[in-house]
Amino acid sequence: MRLITFPGQGTPISVPQLKAVINAKAKEFEKIVSRNGPKTNELLQYVFRNPASAGSIAVCSNLFYQLYDINLNEQFRALQYTNQMRKDYEDLILLGHSLGELTCLSINQLFSLRDLFNIANYRNDLMVKYTDKYLVAHKMNHSTKFEMWALSSPRAEDLPLQTLSLINSIRHTAPTISVANVNSSKQCVVTGVVEDLEKLRIESQTRFPRLRVTELTNPNNVAFHNSTVLRPIQEPLYDYIWDILKLNQNHTTTKLDYPIIGNLDGRISTFVHHAIERFVRCSSNTVKFTECYDTINEVLEINDGAICMGPSNVIYNLIKRNCNLDCYEYSTLDTIDAFQNGEFERLKGIKDKLAKESMKMQI
Repeated sequence: MRLITFPGQGTPISVPQLKAVINAKAKEFEKIVSRNGPKTNELLQYVFRNPASAGSIAVCSNLFYQLYDINLNEQFRALQYTNQMRKDYEDLILLGHSLGELTCLSINQLFSLRDLFNIANYRNDLMVKYTDKYLVAHKMNHSTKFEMWALSSPRAEDLPLQTLSLINSIRHTAPTISVANVNSSKQCVVTGVVEDLEKLRIESQTRFPRLRVTELTNPNNVAFHNSTVLRPIQEPLYDYIWDILKLNQNHTTTKLDYPIIGNLDGRISTFVHHAIERFVRCSSNTVKFTECYDTINEVLEINDGAICMGPSNVIYNLIKRNCNLDCYEYSTLDTIDAFQNGEFERLKGIKDKLAKESMKMQI
């Protein structure tokens, strides 16, 4: 089994690096365009112009996976792998961080690349809309903005849990704060309006040794993964996805081709409706990535390592630090070539070993 990961919203796309990959892998990208239709080129032009949009990030990570899939199939053909031999190396389990979980659904062939783009942007539009609605409903002025701060402390025993306890203790004076992402025992991301986050900063710095606070980019000032603000997005997002599945005639599909580890609770989804429900619910709840690590380390037997799709190497770094796996970055031309060369040699070695074992049995 192999783990494939996908990044979330806010993950930067380096347009020069992406263009370098596309130019160097022109033959493979011709196949990708053939798979997905001629309008794929229009999507790519949009990505180049809008590298920070949710749709661009989701499309980019899907394209990296398609490149990986095409290259792997070419290696199988070059090494004359039989279907039975290939089967062992096509056993995948998927993990995406927040928006990346939507990319996992697209890898299961539930909707097209254009649909992935549309759903990602629709989800973002919903988050912007309901964040604004919350501010208006609570009579906050237009200068009030939601921000995202990353908190890290190397000496904390369980920083996310300790931070949540602290948030609950000051909730009466700082009601907008929520833990958005639980990325490790030493690091988490919180969201809230600036005034409330400043209160949390004051309390945190007296409790957590060597606390580091990093203000993250949040161009639309969305209250990411804040259930108090974003709970209303669940129903329209769920309906939008199912309407697309109906148009594609995939609404009767029950089982996923590749299971997905859900951010909501770290549990594995093997059925389509479970995976969609967990993605939708987690879109307005905390991303519990540490529970995903527990599933990877304690439940699964992943013998073929983890390939962390781009853009960026953010998820690669998280998986490498927190999971007992061989990890491979797949986000730049150098990392892609390094992986492909190493994988070819590995597959060749496996085939040579099988051939030797077969000869011994014949003797």
